[in-house]
Amino acid sequence: MEPRPNARTGRYDLVTPMIPCKDEIMAGIEKILMTGSYILGPEVAGLEAEMADDCGTADSVGVASGSSALFVALAVAGVRPGDEVITTPYTFDATMEAIVLLDAVPVFVDICPEDLNLDPDKLAAAITDKTRAIVPVHIFGAPCDMDRIEAVADEHGLEIVADMAQGYGTLYKGKSCGAWGRMSTISFYPTKNLPGIGDGGLVLCRDREDAERIRRLRGHQTVRMNDHLYSGWNSRLDEIQALAIRVRRARFADEQADRQRIAAVYDANIPAENRVRMPDQGRGMVTAHHQYWVRCRDRTALAAELDAAGVDVAIYYDPPLHRHELAEYCRVSGELTEAERAGREILILPIHAALPFTEAERIGAIVGRHFA
Repeated sequence: MEPRPNARTGRYDLVTPMIPCKDEIMAGIEKILMTGSYILGPEVAGLEAEMADDCGTADSVGVASGSSALFVALAVAGVRPGDEVITTPYTFDATMEAIVLLDAVPVFVDICPEDLNLDPDKLAAAITDKTRAIVPVHIFGAPCDMDRIEAVADEHGLEIVADMAQGYGTLYKGKSCGAWGRMSTISFYPTKNLPGIGDGGLVLCRDREDAERIRRLRGHQTVRMNDHLYSGWNSRLDEIQALAIRVRRARFADEQADRQRIAAVYDANIPAENRVRMPDQGRGMVTAHHQYWVRCRDRTALAAELDAAGVDVAIYYDPPLHRHELAEYCRVSGELTEAERAGREILILPIHAALPFTEAERIGAIVGRHFA
């Protein structure tokens, strides 16, 4: 796929992958306009069926955004005011916000240095009689250790709602990460590996009853569970978003193969200790590489080198969520040493389906020389 002319190498190219999809999307939009079925029509129903099939779940429900998906999934999992929900501080704000908006308490535990995901060894110490759920986040498209997380959840009677906003295409033990836990949530924001052309989200459900509850909530209907009445609201996915996502889904395998080739180029240039390392990689663990990160103690210097070479980079998540203003509503369990270190050291490189492999080689060589 040839990129558009650009003086710099951007972290994203949202237009080039759309070029081969344009005619199909425009024809579909015209059909939608002429039928008057604008929200929760056949495109949404088709997407829900396809995503459930892709991810090995009983059902899936399209909603207005990835953030809304987290909110409704946690509500249907039974999170009530005053409950505690264990999660990672090294993630986007929405993970914490969904918990806070339910008047529950996010409880932060530390992450693993190898993959930046929730550390299963830290979970048990964070559990109290108020703990209701665990929210693992497959950060940057790397799979969490779901066997160990599920073992802790099962022992203590906790629900798992996985945040896979960055994880479509990520596999754990050969299965989609959406097949693990009670529910998983997806974002279709335009920068995601499977994007729409605006906001959109989806909840993957292992239980059809959960899916039906979410369908009620997204359409302003109430749901009563666990002696608590949950209010409905407007969280409907529109037909044009579903259409665009379905068109891109048909091309996802090819686009993801390009991402994996770029990641392999970076891997060949960058020392293992400075990039993602997945345990048991040979047992069906596949990282989707929503972002490609490097760990660098002199991050500012490396970022300056890449900027001088015309390469855009980014920093995530500095500071981590336990330093956020909303942290006054949260609780910290133990030291968050690795999350703090990741905030200081992680640098994000460009990776997308339109990035030329020659440019990936150039970027990889610059980073490799920096670590030499």
